[in-house]
Amino acid sequence: LLLLVAGAGVGLSVHLAGAWVHSAGQAGGHSSGDLRRDGRVVLGSAVRGCAATSAAASRAGCPERGAPSEGAGSVSRSALVAAAVLAAALLVAVGRPVAVAAKELDIYFGVGNFFHLQHELVIKEASDLLRRGVDITAVAGYAGGAAPPSGTFERICYSKFPGGSDHRELGQAEVVRVTLPDDRLAEFTKAFLDEVPKRKQFENSDEFRPVIGLRGGMTSKAFGAIQQAGEGRAQFVEGLGEEKDTLGAKPSDVANPTVYVYDLKAFPFRPAELRNQFKSPLPEVYDNDYLELNDKLKEVGLITSTGCP
Repeated sequence: LLLLVAGAGVGLSVHLAGAWVHSAGQAGGHSSGDLRRDGRVVLGSAVRGCAATSAAASRAGCPERGAPSEGAGSVSRSALVAAAVLAAALLVAVGRPVAVAAKELDIYFGVGNFFHLQHELVIKEASDLLRRGVDITAVAGYAGGAAPPSGTFERICYSKFPGGSDHRELGQAEVVRVTLPDDRLAEFTKAFLDEVPKRKQFENSDEFRPVIGLRGGMTSKAFGAIQQAGEGRAQFVEGLGEEKDTLGAKPSDVANPTVYVYDLKAFPFRPAELRNQFKSPLPEVYDNDYLELNDKLKEVGLITSTGCP
């Protein structure tokens, strides 16, 4: 049994190593395997790692993960060494429990207008988690305020209209929800905190206040990673809903901003309108492959109409 496992491990390792060499050999060019093109993160489907799952890859028209690359070169000496190491690791691991993959959690971040923050989180999903197309999870919406009154179909809208409430009147913040492996929460929190001081002057308003929302809020086990990532960079305060913005009101908040932390169960995320997803906030103009994510996610039902105009 050990020999069979070792043999399978060597074969698999050599295959993976060969694919790695092929990908590495293409780095620096502008082939469909590049993660970046002309300094931009490519978000289209025909790129390396374009889908996190085989099912999503099929939906987005991508090759399945693990599919052999065309024109793969010969395996280098370093690749063979890597294969041998992996095979040895397989032998040692026989009889031991398989490592459990990181759990995923839903979390929302908010600061400034959600158009800009959504773009930054999508780029980080693409570059750090290798997500593409329908695997992108960053969706703009509202959270942290009062529930809509009865008779409005529980709609929260960007602007008030019959049958829907203006998010500002309810004390809702503009946020972006993203689904993350729990072991990547700290680095995404740091990326969020990098955006806080970049807020534009005209965004000093309650709907643009810095917020974080996760299941359990500050009592969540995951909050420890957030707190560690924000040490010396932010003051985390329990969110009770409809808070006032403090940025610009207190000089100390510029260097050490107050960030309200909400329990996602008490202050749930409500998605924004289709017209407010994957949008360029002028004067910023984003690439077409980013803007086209609106249609891609809409086609598979990941974003839908909210009933708001």
